[in-house]
Amino acid sequence: MHLEHFKIFSDLVEKRSFSEAAKSNGITQSAVSQQIKTMEQHFNTRIVDRSQKLFRLTAEGEKIYRDSQEILRLYRKLKQEISELGDMLSGTIHIASTYSVAVHVLPNFIKSFIKKYPAIDIRLDYNQSIKVYDDVINNIADIGFVPYPQSNKLIESHTFIEEPLVLVCNSKNKFAKRKTIQLKELAGQKLISYLSPMVSHKAIMALFKSEGVSIEVAKQFDNIDMIKQAVEIDLGIAILPISSVSNLKKGHNLNFIEFKNKPYHREIAIIHRKGKILTPTVKKLIEQVTL
Repeated sequence: MHLEHFKIFSDLVEKRSFSEAAKSNGITQSAVSQQIKTMEQHFNTRIVDRSQKLFRLTAEGEKIYRDSQEILRLYRKLKQEISELGDMLSGTIHIASTYSVAVHVLPNFIKSFIKKYPAIDIRLDYNQSIKVYDDVINNIADIGFVPYPQSNKLIESHTFIEEPLVLVCNSKNKFAKRKTIQLKELAGQKLISYLSPMVSHKAIMALFKSEGVSIEVAKQFDNIDMIKQAVEIDLGIAILPISSVSNLKKGHNLNFIEFKNKPYHREIAIIHRKGKILTPTVKKLIEQVTL
């Protein structure tokens, strides 16, 4: 058995496609099939259920996949630590982040970090918060960035930034010309928000509840861009992080207004698996973004 067997098998499980796994590894589809047969012969068990039309692992295959992830993680960690024995930090940092943080907040920080440490590569994937936590817990990602961090016994969290929230409305809305506003003035308005299970929606609704303000949730989406589009066509108002609207281009029918007297924020945290031995490269990134 070679390390590449685990790598190809891991890619096959993640992509659920022999052809895509072959493409990722620069080999033929038949070569991927042969690698899987070699693994099955080595472990003397079936690892892919070929009786199903859809790709599915056997129970033994699931076990091999979970452990192969740990083998690959330890190999990458060893490889990075060896390369980092010299003075120059190098290697790859795999970051998982929510969409809004990855698109609107992280680019400048990552650009600055790469400029300072050019031998380090950053791989940035974005998804919903629950998937970011899963990727960090399962060692798929080295670190994650999430808004409104949740308590989890497997996660260690550090505050990254506290970002102001602002009211966003259509440029023809009655609030559009205002420079500041109070939350209580939004009573009875139609709110465009995130999907109900999302932590950002829960946090915003908790704000209204804490102020005793009743509001109608008119539309819900799973990302900020869709929320902004709904506000742009005047379906309602939204409360969004300032980074998502601070660089509005000319032609957008959107205005944002800061909250008066009592500003509201969303905390963005950097998370990693509790007890995980972090490489010097990952430690350096955490150090830089939490200064």
